[in-house]
Amino acid sequence: MASQEQLELEAKRTAHVEQLSDWLLQNSSIYNIFLSGIKQTSVVAGTVVSRLTLTSTHLNSKGGLHGAVSAAFIDFTTGLAIASWDLREKTGASVDMHISYLSSAAGAGDVVEIVATAEKVGGSMAFVTILIQKVEVVDGEEKKTLVTKGHHTKFVRGTAKPK
Repeated sequence: MASQEQLELEAKRTAHVEQLSDWLLQNSSIYNIFLSGIKQTSVVAGTVVSRLTLTSTHLNSKGGLHGAVSAAFIDFTTGLAIASWDLREKTGASVDMHISYLSSAAGAGDVVEIVATAEKVGGSMAFVTILIQKVEVVDGEEKKTLVTKGHHTKFVRGTAKPK
């Protein structure tokens, strides 16, 4: 069972990530276009799980999740994972991003779950992995299909919260 101190830290961590998410949505047009409606469903140290219902804005000409939108999801949510690591307010600059498109979310109305995990946040670099999964309910059970897998490296020197 979690101690009161642990519960308070997790509540603080969740509030911090939600506040950063709101700030990013308000201050970045591209994030606001693609990610308005995103909700964090779980926040722990280094991992943020979010869900979003897709609209026509997210789709390519064939009706599937657009690759550029996947990249925006990755950029946005990996920053949140870095922030959840140690409650920093700034999450660095992208150095490298690898994206594997494995299948497609079928279209508008589909729900995707985005799991961003900071594998390591050091003094200069942060390494984050990400999964974008289509979520369906089949016979009362959630079924998740991996749509996109990614790795994001960010330069984070000077972004750590002062001690």
